[in-house]
Amino acid sequence: MNYLRVPNEIALTDIQVKDSSWSPGMYRRVIIPTNKTKLVRDLLDPEHPFDRGVEPGSIWYLHRSTHYFIRTKALQNHSYLLYPKGSAITPINPRAFKDPNLRDGDILMSKDSNIGECAMVDGDHWKHCMFSGGIVRLHPAFDQYYIFAFLKHPLFKMQLRTKSARGATIRHAKTLWLDCQIPFPNQKDSDIVIQYVSVLMQAIVEKEKAIREHRDTIHNLIQNELIKNQKNSEFVFNYPRIDEIKNCWRFDAAIYDREYKSKIWLVENYKHGYVTPKADGFTVIPGPSLEIKIIHTRIDSETYKPGFYALILPTNISNYGTLNALPYLGTGKKLPILKQGDIVFGEAGFQKGRSIVLLEGIENCTTNAHGLYARREDGDTQKSIFFRCVFDWYRSMRLIDLMAVGGSGGHFSPEYFEYLRIPKFPDDKQAEIAQLYHNPAPPPKDAPTLDTFIAWHRRWNTDLGIWELDREMKCLYGILADVQQQIIEGKIVEVPI
Repeated sequence: MNYLRVPNEIALTDIQVKDSSWSPGMYRRVIIPTNKTKLVRDLLDPEHPFDRGVEPGSIWYLHRSTHYFIRTKALQNHSYLLYPKGSAITPINPRAFKDPNLRDGDILMSKDSNIGECAMVDGDHWKHCMFSGGIVRLHPAFDQYYIFAFLKHPLFKMQLRTKSARGATIRHAKTLWLDCQIPFPNQKDSDIVIQYVSVLMQAIVEKEKAIREHRDTIHNLIQNELIKNQKNSEFVFNYPRIDEIKNCWRFDAAIYDREYKSKIWLVENYKHGYVTPKADGFTVIPGPSLEIKIIHTRIDSETYKPGFYALILPTNISNYGTLNALPYLGTGKKLPILKQGDIVFGEAGFQKGRSIVLLEGIENCTTNAHGLYARREDGDTQKSIFFRCVFDWYRSMRLIDLMAVGGSGGHFSPEYFEYLRIPKFPDDKQAEIAQLYHNPAPPPKDAPTLDTFIAWHRRWNTDLGIWELDREMKCLYGILADVQQQIIEGKIVEVPI
């Protein structure tokens, strides 16, 4: 619901505060229905409300380092944790490092550029990271997860954008965010509702943590299986021979250099051998062009409408094999339909190679020209998941970048898939890896309470696959959004547990 309004009347003092501006947009206000609100500043430690980040300058950026710099783009709307998108978390010279002592549960907020975006620090693996001058770390004096839940709500960003000056290329919120309002329950048992919002938010964060842990476990299983089962041959780098170049017919990629050859050697020297995607039964197909001149009619929608296609866009595929968003497309043109078990890949750009296996819950879907999909005619979902996990390991090793061609992030065209080698892992190892991505485990038999809600979900998280963790996380977010809507409107919230 949009709470942004332009008032019918304004006071002369309001005009003077706005430097006598007559632009209606300057006087827009966010009208919150409930009268039970508190300012962000009143929910923070009065003696030490926040820390400011440090801006060392790009001269200190490196390609590799033991220390890292968190930029504002690491705070994304679709993620509750810091998101490693492109150069969002940049290696930095240790001499420029100023240790902010980041701790698990710290809330970071962007006050510049993508103003109002927030993320939570998870675990202790951020201890060698500093954050940008466009970011502040909050010090809550109230339940941090309740505050975080409403900082991630569109209402907070709506308030902040109306307070910030418009027209600049990069917007700066300064300390205006301190004057944004956080709604609170307006009922006798408000403490129970606050706890309910808090545990819902924490459970969502735990789901996202589990997704990332599962992805890391998959990569470690692949890496360890390859390293432990190498043939006796030693890697020796040689410059390319004429017959090697004739066989590849490529001068447009880094497939002849030491980095590529040393990394692909792990697969080529695997004692159980390997197979190419085509030989393993996969057909790689380009996605359809959705240009108006080709499909003639096109209606885009953020919500489902009968007869519309679900649109799997590569830009919406996360680094973890999930979907950040699912838009819909209406057209009279008949488009190719993706099937369950298909693997969708991002074909171009700096984030090329992001991939997802389509499982249950998504029907009548297609992709676009920036997407490729690999299909098996035998419908063996486990083999599709295993290939996708191996492909994602390739991407983490930078091998997809080295095989790709072109500027602006490059392209990984269908013909390049034959440069991939799928290692012939034992069936039980393939099943172990695939289960981490897709495993519809039943929930624990005991019913959760407010006090056991987090522990209950943690137990369930260990058994669920990435696909199911993402599904349950989105389900929890839907419940949280409904509760928040009731709080904003001043309605009575019924806590079901």
